[in-house]
Amino acid sequence: MNKEQVIKVYRDVLDKRRKRFPNYFFVGNEGKKYMRYITCYLLEEHLSIPINEIPFQVGANTLWSHRLRPPALLYGWNYHEVIDNAYPGKFKPWQFQQAPDKYWNGEEGKRRAIEAVKYVIEEELKLPLEEIPVQVNFHFFKQYGLGGVFTLFGQSPFQIVEAVYPGVFKPWQFAHVPMNCWKNEKYIREAMDDFLFKQLHFSSYHEAFLKLKGSHFTDFQLTGLFQMAFDYRMNNVREWIKKQRSNIDNGLLYVDLD
Repeated sequence: MNKEQVIKVYRDVLDKRRKRFPNYFFVGNEGKKYMRYITCYLLEEHLSIPINEIPFQVGANTLWSHRLRPPALLYGWNYHEVIDNAYPGKFKPWQFQQAPDKYWNGEEGKRRAIEAVKYVIEEELKLPLEEIPVQVNFHFFKQYGLGGVFTLFGQSPFQIVEAVYPGVFKPWQFAHVPMNCWKNEKYIREAMDDFLFKQLHFSSYHEAFLKLKGSHFTDFQLTGLFQMAFDYRMNNVREWIKKQRSNIDNGLLYVDLD
């Protein structure tokens, strides 16, 4: 059968002029080709879904309620595989609202998760490296159908990005800072040094002691650091700065201002 004939059969099934598809209609490679014809017809013409909207608008029920479950069962396909047969390589399973069952499970699931996040960052969004901590947040995972990945890594954007780009970023660079980050003296010092010398461009701890204001933390979206490490008190911040100055004087600390 040619494409038009196959679609005519399918329309007859949809309109109940036929009770079912003809015997052996979906057998072999020819049958898979017929399945491709009718899937594309269903989504693009019958339901008028733009191709790029398929992952967002099509669920399993979309196909099964339009008589495609019996041929899918014949091949042992889930609904993602039906769509992949119709649009080979066009979509990733995780782009759909319903990821395949157990898709993110185990080591294979973790590998897929890393691959998915990397694909969205580099191929879809083409994010510069420095924008990743700002852009990769809760909304990122929701928008790109990666909720399963978010859960897999303990709902921590940093832990996910760390798995994709090991050692490139610090946890305090992210809008959603990991739990207990501001109880870690090393992270506090790294964040403060970056804040004082790279963002505010102070030349020394002495200058920072004289000029730093509480409003600076708000202006640079570091209220979490101000709250958790210093209890919203500038006296605590100044005491911390005095300690760093003392450590430098005693040769215990080196600050790279470059």
